[in-house]
Amino acid sequence: DRSFAVAGAGLIVTGVVLSGQARVGDSLLVSPQGTAARIRGIHAQQRTADIARAGQRCALNLTGADLRRADIERGQWLVAPMAHAPTDRLDARVSVLADAARPLAHFTPVQLHIGAASLTGRIALLEQRNVEPGASGLAQLVLERPISALRGDRFVIRDPAAQRTLGGGVVIDPFAPARSRARPARLHALAAMALPAPEQALAALLDAAPAGIALAPFDLAWNLDSSTADTLHARLGVQRLGTAPAVIGLSTPAWQRWREAIVQSLT
Repeated sequence: DRSFAVAGAGLIVTGVVLSGQARVGDSLLVSPQGTAARIRGIHAQQRTADIARAGQRCALNLTGADLRRADIERGQWLVAPMAHAPTDRLDARVSVLADAARPLAHFTPVQLHIGAASLTGRIALLEQRNVEPGASGLAQLVLERPISALRGDRFVIRDPAAQRTLGGGVVIDPFAPARSRARPARLHALAAMALPAPEQALAALLDAAPAGIALAPFDLAWNLDSSTADTLHARLGVQRLGTAPAVIGLSTPAWQRWREAIVQSLT
């Protein structure tokens, strides 16, 4: 949420560690622009530390060949390289304040506050043309510029002049498609992604996708590291086809049906 220069140290950025951890010497990316940065020093809870952990407020001393203070802005993220995936479309569940003056209409322009970022966009409703005060609905946030966001991130929406709060919501899928966003199959996928645990969500997605799903976007949306993702795939018996990053996952029943179909065709 802040950046400044300190004589003899260089660039300092401050913020809250939302998840994971980082150590002195780690290489990260400033997202969404993708500039490489290395951690020279850490202050956690106003004390010198070797590790920045989730839940702490930290100041990081950064260095990088292409890193300039002018490029650092409030609302950006420091992430592991594998977590860098800028997006300008978010599928979400949006709730309208009960005392709102009017319903939220389809494609309403809004000011979006997510993390420490503030930007403009439009709300494309997916199930109806209006969301009444006190109600909620599925929507796609079409943003003016790419940001970094993951499933479960919460946000606030205000009017374009940022004078009235309209409501808020939670991100369901940070990598929303530009086309077919309101078709039944897509709404079914969002219902799966809205389930409370990644194991439930992945199982529901696989059951509804006989041709499989791309695993990398799912793992990233849920912020799963490679070890956690591999364990999840093994526990569900996911059959993985292809090579990274274009790995397709199928449920075991779907995989068996494809094998039988291929054998029958060859016969």
